[in-house]
Amino acid sequence: MIDSSESSSTVFVSRFNRILCVIVWALCAVLAVGAVISAESASQYWFLVPLAWIGACSFVALWQPRLRVDDVSVTVRNVMRTITIPWEALIHVDTKYALALYTPGKSFSVWAAPAPGSITVLRLARRDSRSTSDRSLTTRPGDLPGTDSGDAAAMVRSRWESLKSRNLIATGIADTAPVAVRWNVATIATAVLGGGASLVALTLA
Repeated sequence: MIDSSESSSTVFVSRFNRILCVIVWALCAVLAVGAVISAESASQYWFLVPLAWIGACSFVALWQPRLRVDDVSVTVRNVMRTITIPWEALIHVDTKYALALYTPGKSFSVWAAPAPGSITVLRLARRDSRSTSDRSLTTRPGDLPGTDSGDAAAMVRSRWESLKSRNLIATGIADTAPVAVRWNVATIATAVLGGGASLVALTLA
């Protein structure tokens, strides 16, 4: 799912992951209501802690990851790290297992853009009234339109080609162009502290 609400930047998020996240939240809500209704003592309310932790983990793992492109860089927000790649450092875009952005000596997978499974490939082939064998000769499954990896890769390649055609990307400096990598401290803290709190809560329930 691509959001072009800002003229200078475009953001991609996984529609499938967000739907899955909402499903997890709904299940947690149902279980929480059931736990409250059936609770026979105050100690049983401790079951709400691990449910809240699962809901928080689904948010950081399924809802938050995204890919953002603008005229300066590509920014990848994964679960644990956020990577900012200047266009000068980008040398290749691949979709074999998931969208992967390559810089000299390194590659960065995009959590929000996994490659499709075989069922998705077959569904898209039927939708376009083309056989899977014919499609496989021309397009890698991970590049198929309508898939997370394919749509995200198209977004990156389109901006990349546009900038190159306007001579807005300096050449010959890929080895020295700085790639910024930072840890998502709040996410890591949520996972670790929430997991610890959940274990304690289960022993008290």
